[in-house]
Amino acid sequence: MSRFNRIAVIGAGLIGGSVLLALLRRKSGQTLTGWSHSRKSRDLLGGFTGVDVFETAKEAASGADLVIIATPVDKIKQTLLAITPSLKPGAIVTDVGSVKASVVQDATILPPTVSFIGSHPMAGSEKAGIEQARADLFEGRLCFITPAGKEDPAALSALRDFWQGLGSIIRECSAEQHDAIVAVTSHVPHATASALMLAVAQAPQFDITAAGSGLRDATRIAAGEENLWVSILLSNAENVVSGLSNVEKNLRALREAVAAGDQEKVAALLKAARLARQSLDPSR
Repeated sequence: MSRFNRIAVIGAGLIGGSVLLALLRRKSGQTLTGWSHSRKSRDLLGGFTGVDVFETAKEAASGADLVIIATPVDKIKQTLLAITPSLKPGAIVTDVGSVKASVVQDATILPPTVSFIGSHPMAGSEKAGIEQARADLFEGRLCFITPAGKEDPAALSALRDFWQGLGSIIRECSAEQHDAIVAVTSHVPHATASALMLAVAQAPQFDITAAGSGLRDATRIAAGEENLWVSILLSNAENVVSGLSNVEKNLRALREAVAAGDQEKVAALLKAARLARQSLDPSR
């Protein structure tokens, strides 16, 4: 992080706010600037002692060595357009969006005097907003970096050091590989949890007083802000559709086995799911 004297965070939600809190806690001596589209978020950001808050994204990004775009995925292109006139030569621009291929394409509008390298810290939550920001959000969490192969090696190294300095574990891959991976591990689970919650809530027999921890655990992420998730799902539509088709295939197999009273098949499907789920917690 010492490579950057001035760092700008454009978008002050959970991730953007947490970046700033993490930098403030480390007291690395950089000048920190911030901006949010929301007046409320800008006011809350003003309570971060040590962060200069600006009224426009262009002003916040002016003169920054590192600019972190933390706006929703569908707002990144217009954000890049807004800050372009104020970007200094040699600046590094990154983002924190959970879709990368479309963002890398959006970033082609940037001038050749700056380097764009995509990032995705896997540290989100169903609880959004700067009010949920935490200085330790990135510690021990995976952060994807998606170089296109044409970046200045020094810029890539500096960005890698930045996220590692916040406690992240780095994984580098292409934007396309990233989108395929997170579709399976994040986007499809969110869509599936939403569909499950709808199915439960729409059932005539649904009694909220009988909802236990199983239902809450299985649908927790469905509580995520829909405006954020619409842009994510649509921006990664091909991978999400493929993943949802696989969910439908497995759900159909289980439904048909139950309908047929096929005890052996039901047991085999449930066992396979149990073993797969246990693999997520190798210490168990």
